[in-house]
Amino acid sequence: MGEIAAEYWKRRKGFILAAIGSAIGLGNIWRFSWLTYRNGGGAFLIPYFIALLIVGVPLLILEFLLGNYFAGSSPKVFRKIRDNLEIIGWIAILDVFIIGTYYAVVLAWVFDYIWLSIIYAPQLASGTLSASRLFGNLVTNPWLVLLGLAVTWFITWYTVFRGVSEGIEKASLVAIPLLWILSIILVIRGVTLPGADTGINWYLSPDFSKLTSGSVWIDAFGQILFTLSIMAAPLIVYASYMPKKSELPNSAWITAFANCGFSFFFGFATWGIIGYLMSLKNVTSPAALNIPLGGGGLAFITIPTAMSQLPGGPSVAAVFGLIFFLVLWLAGYTSLISIIEPVYAALRDKFGVTRRQTVTAVTIISFIIGLIFVFDPDMIDPVDFTVGSTNLVWIVMLEAAVAGFYLGVKKLREYANPYAELKLGAWFDYLIKYAAPISMAVILFYGLWYAKAQVVVYSIVQAGKTVMINAPGTVNGVHPVSLIVMVALLIAAILVTGFKWRTKIEETGIAEV
Repeated sequence: MGEIAAEYWKRRKGFILAAIGSAIGLGNIWRFSWLTYRNGGGAFLIPYFIALLIVGVPLLILEFLLGNYFAGSSPKVFRKIRDNLEIIGWIAILDVFIIGTYYAVVLAWVFDYIWLSIIYAPQLASGTLSASRLFGNLVTNPWLVLLGLAVTWFITWYTVFRGVSEGIEKASLVAIPLLWILSIILVIRGVTLPGADTGINWYLSPDFSKLTSGSVWIDAFGQILFTLSIMAAPLIVYASYMPKKSELPNSAWITAFANCGFSFFFGFATWGIIGYLMSLKNVTSPAALNIPLGGGGLAFITIPTAMSQLPGGPSVAAVFGLIFFLVLWLAGYTSLISIIEPVYAALRDKFGVTRRQTVTAVTIISFIIGLIFVFDPDMIDPVDFTVGSTNLVWIVMLEAAVAGFYLGVKKLREYANPYAELKLGAWFDYLIKYAAPISMAVILFYGLWYAKAQVVVYSIVQAGKTVMINAPGTVNGVHPVSLIVMVALLIAAILVTGFKWRTKIEETGIAEV
């Protein structure tokens, strides 16, 4: 059996920024602030930060430690814990691979809007073209979407093709600071618009009575789980590229608070703009606007509508529209990178394949599968129901249970503490063994049983869309495509698990670098 030359981050900052880039995605921009608004405003921050502390950060630390301790991808990690657990790693890898195929299509829409927001700024400003019609024209024009998809995949391919330090790290060192700079510009513009304070009050005014609702807590825990990119795949691989004796627990804290801080911060831009629209329409409630306040509709309809009416005319609208969609694309691009890298790493670990050929093949296959969603966007929802929602909950639940009861969290804690800036205590063991699995079991139960297969509508759906419930062609509330994807994924995981390993699997993951 052969071995592949190791790759590493050049600096800890590169690793942290890449992890932040994986975590910050489309949902940070178009979902968190809407959840806050509908779940009690400032009061929602209470369950949100409780979820962050007792589930989010511990799971983030766990994934960092698993990747670094076992020095490999998810299948390698689970196989090292116990041979018959390898299939869990492959389910996680195949799951994020499928997510990437439609996530890139959504990014293609965003990319097209970068230049459409400039070209059609005068028509949007004059009212001769509505934002909803513009978006409809785009989504129903597959050839236009193909252009955005090709560019998005080319940039992603080139980044991952270049490797860890020369590709992903360098891209993160540019993309994440730029993301923050552009976001600061939008927040300043948002909070200084006429009527902005009205929207921000709706965003933050606490309604503590909401906290008595179980759905609010489910929303908070679901959002934390997915906003941190806890998928049993991307962050495991990223941490595997850190040398042994690396500081990891505090890196996880930094990643978590940078991600959640971005969500909260960007909400001021979103709700400043919504407040401005409320002042233009002379309404006192956001609901009276009759426009989307979250999800893709917020990004592609509400924000462009507001931008088109900014003081200063079409030229100003074009500039701020460009900035907004650049922010959205950068957030999605850094997440897409973290989806492709673990797929390559898993194939490398098991089959000994090289980066350049494998990344190229994975990208081409992803592009081809993505054509399904280009020509039939309605397929995104039922596929996301399986891979972007349900699967990720039970996979991470198993990850925590396996680490807690099969591997032993104490072993990981003792491995990390000699080099940790913030030491891990026995509290970490209890949170991983009990709090995390129980929380995710509740989320899964609520979604699949109590909410009748809605999988906690708006709570754990990656792209902020409503899953198709009881729509024509569904079976007991679940679209047949959702079931087909689940069966196909499980069969593929079983098959790839059955192949012989062609690279060396060390007995321990703690050898010195």
